[in-house]
Amino acid sequence: MTISSGESKDKTNEYSWSTLQERLRASVVSICISFPIPFDTEINSMSYATGFVVDADQGIILSNRHVMGPGPSSHKATFFDNQELFLQPTYYDPEHDFSFFRYDPAELKGIEPKAIRLAPEKAHSGLEIRVVGNNGNEKMSVHQGELSQLDRNAPVYNRNSNGSYNDINTFYYQASTTSEGGSSGSPVVDIAGDAVAIKAGGNRAASNYMMPLQPVKYAFDYIRRGEIPPRGTLQVVFRHITHVQAEKLGLEAAAAASEGVCVDESTGVLIVHKVVPNGPADGVLQVGDIIIAVNSAAVPGFPELFGIVDAEIGRSISMRVFRKGQFITVHAMVQDLYEIMPTRTLNLGNCYLHDFSFQEAASGSASVTGVKISMDWNGMFPSYEIDQRKVIHAINFQPTPNLNAMIQVLRGIHRDQPLVLKVKDFRDPRDEAMFVTYFPQVIPPILMYTRSTATGFWAVEPVCGLLGAPEPKLGPELSGAYSQLTTNTDDSFASRIQQCMVCIETRPVCPANGQYTTRRSGTGLVVDPHRGLVLCSARLLPNPTSNISATFGAIQVNLTLAYMHPLYPVVFVKYDPAQLTAIIPDLGLFKPDNRLCVGDPVTLLAGTNSRLKQCAATVSGRQILTTTVCEYCLDQVYINTERIILSPTPDPMEYNIGVICVDDQVRGVLLSLPECLHSTYTIKYVGLDIGLILPALSQLRASDIVPNSVRVLDVEFSRLSLATARAFGVSAHRLQDILHSAPEARSIFKVCRILHIRPTDMVSLEIGDIVLQVDRRNVEHIDDIACFDCDLVQLTIIRQGRELDLSIPTTPFRGANTNHIVYWAGMYFQQPYHTVLQQATRPVSNVYVFTFTDGSPIAMESFHRRMFVSEISKHTIHTLDDVVRVAKLVRDPNLVEFNKRVASNEKMISGIIPGRDVVIRIVKLNGEDVLKSFRTNDQYFPAWQLRRGPRIDDNWVLEEF
Repeated sequence: MTISSGESKDKTNEYSWSTLQERLRASVVSICISFPIPFDTEINSMSYATGFVVDADQGIILSNRHVMGPGPSSHKATFFDNQELFLQPTYYDPEHDFSFFRYDPAELKGIEPKAIRLAPEKAHSGLEIRVVGNNGNEKMSVHQGELSQLDRNAPVYNRNSNGSYNDINTFYYQASTTSEGGSSGSPVVDIAGDAVAIKAGGNRAASNYMMPLQPVKYAFDYIRRGEIPPRGTLQVVFRHITHVQAEKLGLEAAAAASEGVCVDESTGVLIVHKVVPNGPADGVLQVGDIIIAVNSAAVPGFPELFGIVDAEIGRSISMRVFRKGQFITVHAMVQDLYEIMPTRTLNLGNCYLHDFSFQEAASGSASVTGVKISMDWNGMFPSYEIDQRKVIHAINFQPTPNLNAMIQVLRGIHRDQPLVLKVKDFRDPRDEAMFVTYFPQVIPPILMYTRSTATGFWAVEPVCGLLGAPEPKLGPELSGAYSQLTTNTDDSFASRIQQCMVCIETRPVCPANGQYTTRRSGTGLVVDPHRGLVLCSARLLPNPTSNISATFGAIQVNLTLAYMHPLYPVVFVKYDPAQLTAIIPDLGLFKPDNRLCVGDPVTLLAGTNSRLKQCAATVSGRQILTTTVCEYCLDQVYINTERIILSPTPDPMEYNIGVICVDDQVRGVLLSLPECLHSTYTIKYVGLDIGLILPALSQLRASDIVPNSVRVLDVEFSRLSLATARAFGVSAHRLQDILHSAPEARSIFKVCRILHIRPTDMVSLEIGDIVLQVDRRNVEHIDDIACFDCDLVQLTIIRQGRELDLSIPTTPFRGANTNHIVYWAGMYFQQPYHTVLQQATRPVSNVYVFTFTDGSPIAMESFHRRMFVSEISKHTIHTLDDVVRVAKLVRDPNLVEFNKRVASNEKMISGIIPGRDVVIRIVKLNGEDVLKSFRTNDQYFPAWQLRRGPRIDDNWVLEEF
């Protein structure tokens, strides 16, 4: 960098810091940012930042690149008088942290912003400055400081991140100010109000980083003319080092001066920090090369170097470098930087794929080739193999150097055909893997997003025919041969259990019932091979929208969700028995005459169809299972269930289902409990008597309709010792009667929590009530009062020391088997399930929103998750069908026209930003009413619904609307 003395002080008294805010307030805007989908270095998110007007006539606003983002985005500018305008994302620099937006000046009413002049030449060390922005989203925050270091290298904000954005190949300024989040993109101005830099980032030590305006001004001249600024690259990351550092590397001052380096007039030289493999400079430049001159011109800093590079796109340049004690001349071809900027992304089942970018390749020293997996929300690929650092290089052994090649490969693959993927970690070239996956049965719409370089907007279009035709099913002979590969001739009971164990994999389509879209795999147990019924843990399948598949021997078949038990962590799934000709043994499950008691010896069988673990255990206890409500997700809780405790305790890492046996009879099952990210459960497994599960299995055997007949008292019970029961008023006669009918009983049951508030005129249980009898039969076990199949139940209770006979209405257990999901404006609507109704103070409708997508329109307005919806744009909402009806009414009429104009590369689009303004009334779980407005975005958040029929064979069907 060339040394400049600069201006030490302002030479006139024409300006004053006290008037700065008044002079600039109309020119500085707050920008609300929405990244609707993950792309390149950015994840889907919502945040706030700052921008400032640099051309008032054309409506051009300058901000940071990380404010615009390289992918699909939505930006709303708020001016000082609270006028809001949606912005056009005109241009972002491929490397540096700046971008330009446009707005239509004619849309502003009552204010006339003045352009803030870009004055990079005024920056000098010691210059007193002000950062004028929206610190913490507070408009017009002014922070004072002083420019200090002007030749620091670009800061690295995310050293250990998965390819997050970091600027390269430019100087940065440093100044100590107190500006923080929300001030990105703020003008850094002198006392005259001229911008000398743009705020880019900072650290926790109150040190802020400012980007110089030389590259900004270069691009600005082109943008004002409606042109794209030429940007060249060698696919090299350069760093600036001082002359002292260069001398330590062998470049003595005298030798440098002899090659034309102005040692006394510059602060240092440029050195090669990284060379991207297979780029123009690969094999030409080496890490550690010191750049002396380019095309015979001295390059003391980044502006001089890239002034030449940007002007020589498509041509070879000569570079004089110092390498290993010698001066040599090398030549390299300058590449167009825009060629290695991804401009399309494919949404394949909510897995976002795009060309691997130079920005991320440079961060990991990887070649700019392959298809990057930006995000895999629905588990399209195995989560243990895939993260945001993975790049796909081949599918089914065919190379995928870019997205076009991948699409061609996918078009030739049948939907039911396995995919063999080769992936690499771009941060660690040693991390290479190959694995097999399958297309899910049901996935959200497949969409292609394409950026228009003329407008900056992204056109969206559906992708048809990508998955090809379904592959013909295997013939019965081949299917039978495959499925019998693991058939065991051993007819022992343990062998029969092992043959009934199958590997199950679940991939949710969308969030539902308090569960997100985590891909899971584990073991299930075939409990009826004639009906194709498989029992598995709710931990394996907590989300009812899951695509389910099972592996029998060497073939994989799709399953449907048959029944999610409302009271126990038990799920039944179903396959078509006609798909398999192998004989799977029937375990002949039946209800035993008595329950397992403490001290009974048992055998635990657990594992997979290829590995079985058998161990002796003892029933060491029986306790009431109680799981607490997670306030974040409100997933299903399990109460009023007696769990079997085994000793030794099973290892929770080994299996998620086990069979508890006595004398070659199934007496119970051991199931892993579902848990969320915020789970605090200390109990990982629950043992259940087989008698609790058989009623549901019997209904599934007898009917093709999903059972829906469980009713509960909506209270939680706890044990009460017989001695304590005397203090509550239970008579000696009653206690004697209980012991006579159930000699092993050592406790009775007391209401400890009311789960759902009933109307005051309705007879109901109260906290402290002790339940003695149900329909004149003694309550011997918690199972006797856990669930019912009638609307009214006769209870004999003790209340405040008095014995009473009451008729208590039961409540249907709702929502465990969810069958309808609506996705609109980024929100996931469903019917409220039982846990939600128990937590809700005022459930005003049958429409509940569990969550919404980050970066969605609703997220931009800081909405609450976990809410009831009662009204949308003055339309009353009672059911999910009402949501669909209203969503169709408020659908954006300009969407088709917008995509056409984007695809035609119109220079300026005004008054046609996608979306409709709607007002929504919600009720939070605590009963608080909230009324808010937001703007829909059908462009990035197309509406659809998932439905499944009432039959156990019915699969989910996705419908766009």
